[in-house]
Order: sequence, then C-alpha cells, then structure tokens
Amino acid sequence: MKVTYVLPVYWPAIGGCELHTHELVKVLSERHDINVITLIDNQHDKLSGDLWFACILKAPANATRYKDNFADVTRLPLTPVEKFVNFPFARIQSPKLPSFIIKLAMENLSNFYMKKLLGLIEAADVLHCVHGGVSYLGYAALKASKRLGIPFVYTPVLHLYHKNQTVGINNTNYYSYNPQLCLSPRGWTDNYWYKLCCEADAIIAMTDFERNFYIKEGIDSKKLYNVGVGPLVADKTTEDIRQKYNLNNKRIILFLGRNVASKGMEELLKAANIVWEKFPDTYFFFAGPKEGNSEEIFRRYCDPRIIVLGVVSENEKTALLKACNVFCMPSLEESLGGTFLEAWMFEKPIIGAKIPQLVEITNNGQGGFLVNPTPEDIAYKIITLLQNPETARFMGQWGKRRVLENYTWEIIIKKVEDIYYDIIKRRKNI
Repeated sequence: MKVTYVLPVYWPAIGGCELHTHELVKVLSERHDINVITLIDNQHDKLSGDLWFACILKAPANATRYKDNFADVTRLPLTPVEKFVNFPFARIQSPKLPSFIIKLAMENLSNFYMKKLLGLIEAADVLHCVHGGVSYLGYAALKASKRLGIPFVYTPVLHLYHKNQTVGINNTNYYSYNPQLCLSPRGWTDNYWYKLCCEADAIIAMTDFERNFYIKEGIDSKKLYNVGVGPLVADKTTEDIRQKYNLNNKRIILFLGRNVASKGMEELLKAANIVWEKFPDTYFFFAGPKEGNSEEIFRRYCDPRIIVLGVVSENEKTALLKACNVFCMPSLEESLGGTFLEAWMFEKPIIGAKIPQLVEITNNGQGGFLVNPTPEDIAYKIITLLQNPETARFMGQWGKRRVLENYTWEIIIKKVEDIYYDIIKRRKNI
C-alpha cells in the first residue's frame, strides 16, 4: 500500500501523537510505501508559542525532507509572504468574533494548505490524518482527499474537556470528570475537528469509551475502530538509575509524561510532603518535556528528593521505568495513557486519575490505583503501595498481562493495516 500521514507535529519532536505515529511509520515503512507530511519537526518550534501560530510562523523557507526508517518525511515550507497572508486567518479563530468570519478564515486557511498537499498525496492509496490539535491542517487534508478520491482515515486523539475542580467541605478540593464536547474555535474543541469525524471514511479511537462517545455524538458506528497504542520502551538499557543517583535502597516514584499542569504534576509535588512523613527516603522523579508554566511550578518545590530531568532518551526512560517502585501520573486529560502501558511492561503498579479511559484500561483499577487527584488521595495510595509490596507486585503483573494481550505493537499494526485494507476495498466497491 501507499499510505500518506498528515499531522501538524512529527518526530523527532516529542509528544503522544508524534511518537506513536513515528512507531507506526517506522514499522509500516518496512512493508509499505509510507510518506509523512508535517508542519513542525522539532521540539523547539513546537514549544515556541501557540501551536496554531507556530505551525505558520516557524515554517522553513524551503521544504525539509528526511528519512524515518524507510519512510519519506516532508516538512511543508512557507515563504515570508505566505506567512504574512495566512497568519491572520489563524489569529482570528476566536469565539469573540462572529461565526461567519471564523468560517471564512478557516476556509481560506484550509484551502491554502489543501493546495500544498495535493501534489504530495496524489499517489496515495490511503490518507491518514492524526489531529494533534491543529484543525486547519486536518481540514485541508480532508478536502485534498475528497478532491483526489483517496480514502481518509482520521485519528482524533480525543482530549475531552471537563469540569475538573470543585471546592467541597472545609475548602477541600475534589475533582469530578464530566466529559464534554465543547465546540468553539481552536484545538480539540472546534467545529472543524468534529466535521472531520463526521466525514472521515474511518476513525481510529484509543478506547471503547472514546468510540462510544463519538456514537453518542452522532458518528456512524460502522466507521469507528478501537485501536489504542502500544508501549514505547527500549529493548534493553545499560543505564542504572539507582546507581547513577546513589539511590540503591531508596524508594522511587516516577512521573513520566509532558510536564504540564493538566497532567497532575503539582498535585504529585504536594503529595510528596505527605509521603515523606511516612517514608522520608522516597525520591520523586519527573521526566518529560516541560510545557506551560511547569518551570514556575517546579521552582516552588525545592527539595533534593525531587529530581526534574526534562526530556529523556528512550534508553533513559526505560531505565527509569525499570528502577521505579510506583508510576504516578494523576492526569485528568488522556486519550489512553501510553506511559501507563510502558510502566506495566516492567510490572510496575500505576496511580492515575479516575477518568473513564483509565477505568477502562485498568479494568477499574486492577493494574493500580485510580484516584481523585488531590494531594491527600495521591499520597495515601503511594503509601499503600509502598507498605504493601505484594499488592504492588500483583498490580504490576496484572498490567503486563494486559499489555501483552491487548496493546503490543504487533496487535496495533495489524489493526491499522486491516483498517486500511478495509476502506480501500469499500471505496472500490462504491
């Protein structure tokens, strides 16, 4: 097959969309003709500002082309004039403006990118768009696929918005998960993202919860597929985290993911003080790209037992997962939570927020604890696992079985290939 992927940010930039699409591309390129089209290909440009704007303002003057295994990757270029013309169309995607102005701007912006895509995708048997938060590129890809008669696969990577914090009795905070599809301009919540869901030939969901959510929103169930993602860890690592930091007999709690407030990093930092009352020799490692105001948050919690690593290599990530006692990321916004699967590969118990996606993949908490993400609840569950190593071991072993039965890359790749073959066959029979 000839498959072209379109997504706003791609490896070697770091993030769920980037890394998991990279793994798909790497494997599929060994037996299919794979191309990737992107707007950003590095972490610096990705984090240089609002992603909608960065995709335009940081575009190179000339196309950047490189290989990802056997796949060809192209970063689309923009001239200074093209940036000047198109930036205002992205800038005015604001709910403060009348809807007809927003629509006019989006149509102009997507038509511009559609024309850039047409010559690059015309030979494809399938066009697979991964949302990644920039709807104008996805909308352009949909238009281009329709014009050329190419089947269109869409991976929305759903991040539902929700009311996540309420003040309770005695001014204590508690969290509730109330999934909503709030359609307004920008990112995962605009009408064009939803339009792609309605018009795609196939939609790849991460969980049954996500799939059922689309059905409730009126999407045809026959084109919805639950695929998920697989763990991304090195086959082996020579690095020893405990030896490197002289922590041979210490306890290690690992947070691995984007260091951003919505992932629950500050709640975990606050929980550390409670854990230290019982286990003062516990170290908290934070690994992953720093985003938003994470630097400011970390500065508020200065303790030698808090180790902030930033971006780590796959080898370092594997060493951290191997060394930790508990994996904890109390995030309220996940499409599935690939790092939980990675922790399970090393038979580590996990602690996550009690959101539907994690309720599903943990079978309601069998592979770890699901918490109301307050510092007190997080700390209590960490202490419980540290006090009960047999419970922790059972949960970690359950998690590894869960991954091997449902989320290996062999399983994921087979599902994706079957979807491609299915929609190509359906298109030919129309």
